[in-house]
Amino acid sequence: MCTFNISVDEGKLASNYPGVAKERFGQWLQKWVDDIMSGDAPVASRVSPNAHTYEEMKAAICERIDRIEAGKATFYTNDEVFSSIRERYGL
Repeated sequence: MCTFNISVDEGKLASNYPGVAKERFGQWLQKWVDDIMSGDAPVASRVSPNAHTYEEMKAAICERIDRIEAGKATFYTNDEVFSSIRERYGL
């Protein structure tokens, strides 16, 4: 088990993640790291978008646009997305 110390700018935390109280950020971050390190997480979700080439990202975006235009994409409201995040990370 590894332990790391990180510093987080409280102003940026409040502006970038308004739903995450600074007192609970550590718990949220731990859950996020646990999810990434979980063997159950799909490999694609564990890889930074920066790890992909320009061509790979362009192909992924084109595929998403094609699904949207074909009516095969699933859309969620902001409330649904944030509710799911809060539930998943216990916020």
